[in-house]
Amino acid sequence: MTGTYSCLSEVRDIVPCSVGLPNGDETMALKEGTVFLGKALILRHVLFVPNLKCNLISVSQLLDDSDLVMQITNKICAIQDRTSRKLIGAGERREGVYFFKGVASAHAYKAKGVGSSELWHMRMGHPSFKVLEIIPEVGSLGRNNNKACDICFRAKQTRETFPSSDSRAKECFELIHSDLWGPYRVPTACGSIYFLTIIDDFSRAVWIYLLNKKIEVAYVFKRLVAMIQRQFKKDVKVVRSDNGSEFLCLREYFDEHGILHQTSCVGTPQQNGQVERKHRHILNVARALRFQASLPIEFWGECVLTADY
Repeated sequence: MTGTYSCLSEVRDIVPCSVGLPNGDETMALKEGTVFLGKALILRHVLFVPNLKCNLISVSQLLDDSDLVMQITNKICAIQDRTSRKLIGAGERREGVYFFKGVASAHAYKAKGVGSSELWHMRMGHPSFKVLEIIPEVGSLGRNNNKACDICFRAKQTRETFPSSDSRAKECFELIHSDLWGPYRVPTACGSIYFLTIIDDFSRAVWIYLLNKKIEVAYVFKRLVAMIQRQFKKDVKVVRSDNGSEFLCLREYFDEHGILHQTSCVGTPQQNGQVERKHRHILNVARALRFQASLPIEFWGECVLTADY
């Protein structure tokens, strides 16, 4: 309800209804209209009450009309978009009433039906739209070519590119790339603070292992080589990694099994670029999902430093 006629749009007459005022008096509402609160909120069926000295918002009507989520505590109330969880508006409690302070300039997305390609782009961790076009149900939706994704720019920013190599292995497991990422300050549910990534250069198949300690790399690597020999009847010929101690301790094992160990030059992780790029992709997906969910990103500064190649 509102007592300000100028804030209403699409005003229309209605059947007169009685409205009680805060001072105990009663008056009649004869008209209703639509109120636009920024670009994010639209309030429909707002009653015009001439003698009302304030604006009152019905929570149930607000949630029905705009498909939002409201969080209420003993001090504040927050209005969020149901899909992206972006903060749209907030109110402060004073004398038992929540005073609405305003609306953020955010777009309210609605997840009804199949949705748009932009919505699926967010749901799937912000992949490129070329990847989305491969999926028939999503690719047929098309996209707005004039609309850039702000989340992608923030989550996938990189430094200047390093010259790439066109060489590639001629068969599976002829060359595999490996690297260890971590430690992370917050452990996973299973207590891991590292993850080991291994990529086959020919097929681009990827293995990712969660590890609690660096020393576990040797055990995991030996187990993977044994699995390749038993399941695929192949021998690993070349292993490419950085100069980390977790890989250098495997040199005796590599010599015994005739495996060549190639290491990148110090300060040049681009030479192990395949697995470094895969690390960047993994972190980009995780970072994009965190941005999309509006979760804290206080630990992600160190991730950018290790995944810029």
